[in-house]
Amino acid sequence: MLIVGVLLIPLFLISLYIIFKFTWGKEGKGERREEILNKSNRVTVPILPIGWLLLEIAHSIFDISYSLYRDSLWVLVLINFIVHGLAIYFYKNNKHQANE
Repeated sequence: MLIVGVLLIPLFLISLYIIFKFTWGKEGKGERREEILNKSNRVTVPILPIGWLLLEIAHSIFDISYSLYRDSLWVLVLINFIVHGLAIYFYKNNKHQANE
C-alpha cells in the first residue's frame, strides 16, 4: 500500500497545483468559479466517507494491521485531492458545462 501511495504523490502534487492555481488565479473569480467548485465538490465529497466505510468493512472481515489501515487512509486522502483537481480541470475546460 505504501508503494501505491508513493506512486500517487506526483498526481497529488499536480492536482494540488491545479486546485491552487484555479482558486488563487484570475479564472478563480466570479460566478463561474462557484459553479465549478460546487460541481467538483459534489464529485469529491463522497469519496472519503465511502472509502472509509469500505475500509472499516474490510477491517471487520479481514485482520488488517494498523500500518496498512493508516496507509490506506493516506491513499484515500491522496485520491480525494486527485479527483478534486481532475474535476476542477475537467469542468474548467469544458465549455458546454459552463452554459448549463
